[in-house]
Amino acid sequence: MADRASASIMIGGTIRRSHILGLIEAIASDGGRADWEGEPLDFSSLHEGSALEAFAYELPGGTFESTEEFCEEQGIAYVRYSGSCGGVFGPERVVFTGAGAAVQFDMTENDEIVLARSMIRELGSMEAVWAWFEQAEFVPPPFTIVDDGDAAVAPAEEAVHG
Repeated sequence: MADRASASIMIGGTIRRSHILGLIEAIASDGGRADWEGEPLDFSSLHEGSALEAFAYELPGGTFESTEEFCEEQGIAYVRYSGSCGGVFGPERVVFTGAGAAVQFDMTENDEIVLARSMIRELGSMEAVWAWFEQAEFVPPPFTIVDDGDAAVAPAEEAVHG
């Protein structure tokens, strides 16, 4: 049995109307719910103008594997928080801005981002350190729902940066 942890994920940005059901199905396959008490998500859970949050207990590796893969394939931004699994892995925050690769940030049990001394050396300047923390603090934008034939679909990078 895989090492497991509780996790939450916030998702937002530009989404095609035809992808909403796929996103909801991916969240459901990961055991994601609308709240910690177990309310299921459905098609009506995603609203234009707000981000979507999902919560789950006992996820293998503390990840929303199908959801994260779906979002990355479709260029949909997300931030995942995962708890720790004693003696195996610590809490983390994973940020995907809708473009590029997802970035993992270690956290404390009090939800504080951790930057190791070796990484400070690697970053090389205080400006780079501050930029790294800004990247860690990314919040997915509210959803914008577009129709599949809509020529006004902004590239993921534009959706992230406004």
